[in-house]
Amino acid sequence: MPMRVTADDVARAAGVSRAMVSRAFTPGASVSAKKREHVLAVAQALGYRPNLIARGLTGQRTGLIAVVVGEISRPYEAWLLEHLAQALSAHGYQPLLLPMFKDASLMEMLDHALAYQVDGAIVAAGSVSREVADRCRASGAPLVLIGRVLEKSEADAVCCDNSKGMRLLVDRLVQQGRQRIAWLGGTLDTFSDQERRLGVEQALTHHGLALTAQRRGDFSLHSGVEEGGRLLDAGLMLDGIICANDAMALGVVEAAAQRGIKVPDEVAITGFDDVPGAAWGRCPLTTVRNPVRETALAALRLLDARLQTPARATQVIRVGVTLVERASA
Repeated sequence: MPMRVTADDVARAAGVSRAMVSRAFTPGASVSAKKREHVLAVAQALGYRPNLIARGLTGQRTGLIAVVVGEISRPYEAWLLEHLAQALSAHGYQPLLLPMFKDASLMEMLDHALAYQVDGAIVAAGSVSREVADRCRASGAPLVLIGRVLEKSEADAVCCDNSKGMRLLVDRLVQQGRQRIAWLGGTLDTFSDQERRLGVEQALTHHGLALTAQRRGDFSLHSGVEEGGRLLDAGLMLDGIICANDAMALGVVEAAAQRGIKVPDEVAITGFDDVPGAAWGRCPLTTVRNPVRETALAALRLLDARLQTPARATQVIRVGVTLVERASA
């Protein structure tokens, strides 16, 4: 097996010090463009790659950012991950992907990531506690949350305006004369589900209405088919079903089709997020656009700001949402 090329080998071949090799591979380090190009060219010729983990152990930046997302088989999570990876890579970071599966512990996942000496963490999954924020803070790795906000703003966060989004959907259904409206929520302990449900209830109250029924799924297409079917089979004469996300809404559309129920003539169905698949299928969804690219860029800005100024006050960014009107409502 050939010997691994080291920084010392590059330094000898380039006629520079080992410290100069390190600076050449460190973004923003004090080194001339000409010298950096020379060192990088020699390193490439020798097949040298810096050891990011070893660099982290010496207190230098590794460029690694832990990205914790939900199950990437779900449309929104995959879409968010794509934009996060693009934004991080464009700014010189390397995302370290940690998918959050059912029953996984966020604390254990972050401990695993911190062992790689990551420069920071972006978390878009799991139930985030103060202990999680404290662990990241103690390690010197800034934490940025997406789609969830800690009480007392103990971590930087980006979240869409869930309340406004649900108000837009309720207003549309009420304007169509619909009054028997049900809610299909997602996983109970998620921040977005809690905010969206509250937004629906407040908007209905504003119109002098209340939820006729409610069920809970797990944000998946399958749960939309199953739980949406139960709502439709309950004999409640529903004329609207508001879902916590697009995947479940698409499932409810399928459940309605299986029962010969016409959408939107007999029942309107709405989603949330406007994932790419929301515009496809037998009945394109009326939904709320959750601006994923803007969210990813905002998370990156918060991360950069925290790395530059660790003691700055925490910040929560609320990104705007818009109503997308299609055939389902």
